[in-house]
Amino acid sequence: MPHQADIRQVLWQLAFQFKVSSKRAIRDYDLPINGMHVRLLQMIHRQPDCTAQHIAAVTGRDKAQITRVIKELENMALITRTPDPEDRRSQLLALSETGAGLMARIQEAEDDVKARLLKGVPKRDQDTFIEIGNRMLDNLRD
Repeated sequence: MPHQADIRQVLWQLAFQFKVSSKRAIRDYDLPINGMHVRLLQMIHRQPDCTAQHIAAVTGRDKAQITRVIKELENMALITRTPDPEDRRSQLLALSETGAGLMARIQEAEDDVKARLLKGVPKRDQDTFIEIGNRMLDNLRD
């Protein structure tokens, strides 16, 4: 496949191929969840005192959609919810023991995708890409 010169095409293709590779890794690792489940589990894992409101704000998704996915994760015994002592209307989300075990398998799958994605790309180029990508995201958020 010829390399694309237009940044829009490169970004679309990169996002698409990353999504395809991630879905393939979920399937290959026989993970019993989908991509949205993975994304929420990652956020809950990384964010202390994570709430549905925080996830909705960060992802830009509708809070009702986030709440449905959270209920699915809770029904699969992957997360727990506890009342937020600082806000009675909110609940704090955390990985359950089962969720933490699954998170380790998710990390393995993601590490495989990351290794393929970055094969032959020097660390300094990766750092530059991240810096430029973050600037572009900031520009679009303004």
